[in-house]
Order: sequence, then C-alpha cells, then structure tokens
Amino acid sequence: MNKIKALKEERGRLLGELSTLQTTIEKEARSMADSETNRLSEIEARLGAIKAEVETLEKLQNLAAQAAGHSASRGEEKEKENMAKDYSFKRAINLATTGRREGVEGEFSQIGAEEFQRSGVSVSAHSVKIPSEVFKRDMTATGGTSGSEGGVNVQTSVGSIIDVLLPRTVLRGLGVQQLSGLVGNLDMPTASTVPSAGWNTENGSASEKSPAFSKITFSPKRLAAYIQVSNQLMLQSSNSIDAYVRNWLLNAMAQSLETAAIKGGGSNEPTGIIANSSVNVTFAGGASSNSTNANGIAPVWADVVNLMKAVENANGEGVAYLTNPKVKAALQTIPRQASGVEGNFIWASGGAELNGYNVATSTLVPSNLTKGTSSTLSAMIFGDFSKLALASWGGGMELVVDPFSGATAGLTNVILNSYMDVNLLQPTAFAVCKDIVA
Repeated sequence: MNKIKALKEERGRLLGELSTLQTTIEKEARSMADSETNRLSEIEARLGAIKAEVETLEKLQNLAAQAAGHSASRGEEKEKENMAKDYSFKRAINLATTGRREGVEGEFSQIGAEEFQRSGVSVSAHSVKIPSEVFKRDMTATGGTSGSEGGVNVQTSVGSIIDVLLPRTVLRGLGVQQLSGLVGNLDMPTASTVPSAGWNTENGSASEKSPAFSKITFSPKRLAAYIQVSNQLMLQSSNSIDAYVRNWLLNAMAQSLETAAIKGGGSNEPTGIIANSSVNVTFAGGASSNSTNANGIAPVWADVVNLMKAVENANGEGVAYLTNPKVKAALQTIPRQASGVEGNFIWASGGAELNGYNVATSTLVPSNLTKGTSSTLSAMIFGDFSKLALASWGGGMELVVDPFSGATAGLTNVILNSYMDVNLLQPTAFAVCKDIVA
C-alpha cells in the first residue's frame, strides 16, 4: 500500500512538471527546446510505467483482500458451526418462555433475526430465531457411542421415544433447484416463445419474430409446524429433547415442503407438479383421452413410455420417474405385454431404473386422487426435476413457545415458522399420469 501511495505521489509531481512546462511555453509563445522535448518523452514513459505498476499492485491488493475476506468468512462459518454444537433446544424453549436472550441460543437468535430482516420477512420480536447452522448437526436420537447423544441420559423409568415410520423425501436427490437466503419477492423472467426465423426472397423484408416473455414469482409463504412437548420430557436431559425436537422439526418441514412440491395447490400452499395446469398430462391404460377410462385403470407399459414422449414432445428432457410404492408394486407384477412371459414385468424386481431412467418412490406421491367414482388413484411423474425450484427466506426458522395453553395437561406448545415457496420453472418439462389404479 505504501508503494502504491509513493507511485501516485510521483505521478502527481510529474503531472505538475508537465503542467508547468506547458504554461511556460504558452506564456513565452515559443517552440519546445530539445531538452524540453527529451524531458517530455521521459515523463510520458515514466507515467506509463507508473500506471502499469500501480494497476499490478492494486490487482494484487484486491486479490489479497478477497482472500482475507474469504478467510474471515470461512472463519465466521467455522465459529458458527462450533457454536451450533453447543446449541440446546431445551434452553431455546426456555428463553422463548422467559423472554431472556442469553448464551449461545440468544446469540443465534440475534443472528437469525438479522437474516430474517435482510430477507424482508417480518417475524415476532418475542420469538426465538434458529439459524440454519443449528440443523447441520447430527440428528439421530440415539446417535453417538452407545446412545451418547440421547438415550443414556434419559431415566429408564421414562423410556426413549419411539417415533413413527416417516415418508421418504426424495426431491433433493432428483436434482431440484434450491434457492436460499432470498430477500423480498423474486421474479424470474421466462421466455414463452420458441425462437424462429423466416425464409424470404433476396430483397424481401424479413418478418418480425419478437420473443414473448412472462415471469415466475417467488414470494415467502409461511410454513408452520406445531408440536406439544411434555414438561416431564423437558426436565430430562437436554440431549434427549434436543435430538427429538430437532428430528421432528426437520422431518415436519421437509415432508410438508416436499408434499407441496409434488402436488400442492391447496389453501395457502404453493402449486406443485401435479396441480400445475401447464404440465403435460397422460392417461393410464395407454388411453388417448381422459374420458377413455372414467374411473381410472391399472397401468400398462405404454403409460411409462407416454410420460417420456409427452415431455420430449414439449422439447423437454426428463431425467427421472417419481411415483408411490403402490404403483411400484403394480409395475413389478404387470408384464409389458398382455401375453407376456412371466418375469417380463414393466419394472424389474430390485431395479433402480425404469425405461432407462432413474426412478424414485415415496408415499408423499398421492394415492388418493379422484376420477369418476374412484378416490384411491395414484400418480406417476416423469420430468426434469432441475426445473423445479424450492425457495426459502431467512435462512432458518422462527420458534414460538406457548407454556400456558397446555399447562393443565403438563404440555408446552411449540410453534415453528419457516418461509418458503415452490415453483416450476418450466412446467412442460414434466408429465403426469394421475388416474392409476394400483
């Protein structure tokens, strides 16, 4: 930095010398002497050298600053990760109950509040904010050595929590886009016409082929979860309650978001793939129209192919199929041809591919769709899942604690708010069959 300063000062002196020389010649109304011409050449050459050297030094200085900034940023991330290891949901719930803001939980709440503020999302000043770093910890309720993260600290008279079997969340594995840390609403312009050119005569006027644009808007939608925690459980080890509550939070939010992304369209929720009116639609049984099978029908091999065809006809390029276990079981027992050889099933037993593409299953893909008199129909999706985007604001969640409503039953109510949205960036990159009997 001192070197740059010295060079700039030298440049200033040289420019001053040039200015004096010019003023003198103009005042005396004469031509430049040979010595003055030589000096002018020397100054110009030196100014060029100074410029090049200053640019090089400033570039090095900027690179050093960027490296230092990256190092500082990484240092901050590391510090947050270390703090997250000491984070306790039990203490966070107590802070929300008492209104105090202290310790790691209080500091994280302040960080979370700043994240929400930058994102333009309004949250309660009386709640506790939980940044995303907290959710990066190991979530297993019985993790560690011999259950050191949970079970060994719980009194045997109480017993450990046996949770329900949960639906599989699969969208992230299929390559969906994740937009995090958004600020305010996000508009994404999208072209809605295919580029084209026109043939013409040698001197004929070209026809205008103006592109048309529309936009996709992401806006924060409140995704709320509600859990009741017994006061007795709160009195147990912080490890056990932390593991349970953290697991519950992640699973509740992940499943609700994925359910909306797959189907959606309900009250106050985003519109997902199945409910989007612009996706390609095919019909079970190889039907050519929705009216062919009034109440749905069992799947055939043509249904798998037709989903692929619908996407490719729309200039899309699908990467995977997605359905539920009922359809999977049906496809593993139905032959490709009506008179097919035993074992020549649509979906090979144990296979991880279908029609040459990856395939995933989850009970979050609905099996309660309606058509005609049927209300137990299943869906199957094919498409390019990178054209599906999951958006989030604030970088974490807002935790609100109510110790009063369930006081007579010895319960503390915990409400969790997150702000998310789902959008299809290109709806025609997906095809859906939603009248499958399985």
